[in-house]
Parts: sequence; C-alpha cells; structure tokens
Amino acid sequence: MVPEVKEAEPLRGVGEQRGRSQGATMSAVFASWNPQFVTLRRRSMAQMIILVATVLAWYLGYLFLSAYQRDVMGYQVVGSVNVALIVGVGQFVSTFFIAWAYGRYTRRRLDPLAEQIRTGSDNGDADTRTCHGGKAGRP
Repeated sequence: MVPEVKEAEPLRGVGEQRGRSQGATMSAVFASWNPQFVTLRRRSMAQMIILVATVLAWYLGYLFLSAYQRDVMGYQVVGSVNVALIVGVGQFVSTFFIAWAYGRYTRRRLDPLAEQIRTGSDNGDADTRTCHGGKAGRP
C-alpha cells in the first residue's frame, strides 16, 4: 500500500515572526547607529579582549614554566610547598578574582549604559523585557 501524500502545510507563525523580525531589524539598525550602543559594544569588546588575553597569558605562562623551567617550579618555598604548587593554586585564585572583576566592571560600566539604551529605545516589544519589572534578563 502506498501512503497518501498530503500537501505541505505552511509553517505556523512565519508571518508573525516575519513581522517581528522586521521590527527587530529596525531595532538592530537603530541600535547600530546609536552612539550609546556603539560605546557599549566597544567597552564590551575591549573588556573581553583584555580578559581573554590576561587569562591565556597567565595559563600559557604556567604551562611554559611547568614544561621548560622545572628548576624554577621545583624550588622549595616552605617545607614541601614549591613554586609549582603556589602558581597552580594561583590559577584558581586568579580565576575567581577575574570573575569578580568582570562582574564588577559589568555592573558599574556596562549595565547602566545598557539600561539607558533599553529605556531610550524601548518600543514595547515583549521580547526585550521580562516579567521581572521590565529588567532585562533571561527568563
């Protein structure tokens, strides 16, 4: 028996999404020309580049010392604690410090600017706000 072939149904919500995507496109165009958005994007990118470069340099330095400077890493500091152990624990401590610094910078420099952009260009789209008092966030 040959199964009956049905005519393809149109995707549901395509028209709705197309209308919303036009509004989103207009918002994106507005945002890309908004000097506050450009500043926000520049600050965010600079922050990411600095943090990634710092973390990679610190980690690769640790790997380099471990692989090629065994005498330095094996130096006993106190009892059985050597430089390798201190630098290894320093990796964990620095990770928490960098995460704290990232959060602090973001709260002080990026979040207020993002809030200004959000309130200044808010056109009532439900997808730009959440049910948490209009604050941006993930549902």
